Amino acid sequence: MPVTVHDGRLDILARNKLAAELLPPVDRTGPFARNLAYQAFATPALTDLLGHAAEQFLRVAAAELRTALGRYPEDGYLRGLRAELAANSATFRDYWDRGEVITSRSATKQLHHPTYGRVGFDIELLHDPERDHWVMLYTPRDEA
Repeated sequence: MPVTVHDGRLDILARNKLAAELLPPVDRTGPFARNLAYQAFATPALTDLLGHAAEQFLRVAAAELRTALGRYPEDGYLRGLRAELAANSATFRDYWDRGEVITSRSATKQLHHPTYGRVGFDIELLHDPERDHWVMLYTPRDEA
């Protein structure tokens, strides 16, 4: 089962071998390279992988960043990330202006993987509130 761990600032902290095979590599440098919201709006890799479901992913990425800024309003990293995305991504600005926050912690995703083809997953997010870490479990769906 692919598994990723990210923190409350949306930075990827770890992923297992299956997640590394399934998801695009973190191949950019810079202070936001490991950030999910940054990857959503600054690189095409995740949106390409999601295909027609990319719109929902972008909505969630902007909403998650808004939620993180609500938890950590004085965090310079998050404020810098928001400023960077706002300055360089019209798509981010469009989603940000919606003012959405996120409360859902499960989803179903269809990925269009270049090696594995079309694969489906049920996604569950588990939260450790003490450390504000999130574990994302990708349970493969039986599409038969």
